[in-house]
Amino acid sequence: MSTAAATKAVATDAPPMVEIMVSSLVEVTRDIFSTMVDRAVEFGEPSFKGPQPTANVVATVGFAGTLSGYISLCVSKDAALEIAQALLGSDADEAPAHVRDAAGEMANMIAGSVRTVMADRGENVGISTPIVTVGTDFSTAALRDVSQAVCPFKMGTYDNLFVYLVLQGKGRK
Repeated sequence: MSTAAATKAVATDAPPMVEIMVSSLVEVTRDIFSTMVDRAVEFGEPSFKGPQPTANVVATVGFAGTLSGYISLCVSKDAALEIAQALLGSDADEAPAHVRDAAGEMANMIAGSVRTVMADRGENVGISTPIVTVGTDFSTAALRDVSQAVCPFKMGTYDNLFVYLVLQGKGRK
């Protein structure tokens, strides 16, 4: 998908930097899922109001520099198991032990690819190592003074796959 098409698909009243980053997130998420786990993902309508979606597996990569914030990959347990099997070549019995590694690596690839796109636009951004939370009764939320975007995707029968962007400040006007 071209960047122009991704931008058109997510045009909103969101700050321009958030729109640019969402366009990048859409494109790189599709590419990474296609390349690394041989799965097509379909992009839905983004939300710019939050909160972060509910998920059993949340892999977060922070970024800092001329832009600061984080990107989280949020998926259900079942989607995470499928991703682990496809990414790491795990069989069904081994996949639960690899969920954290697979989710962290997918989030790292998404954030790293967005960082590269932003560097091409003149931003200087470094990324953290992934932090992965797995469970059934937890929630995460960005605090105040942030711009955010929830980017929903569907992977096969799983319609609960999200990439969540939080940009510190109001996303530069």
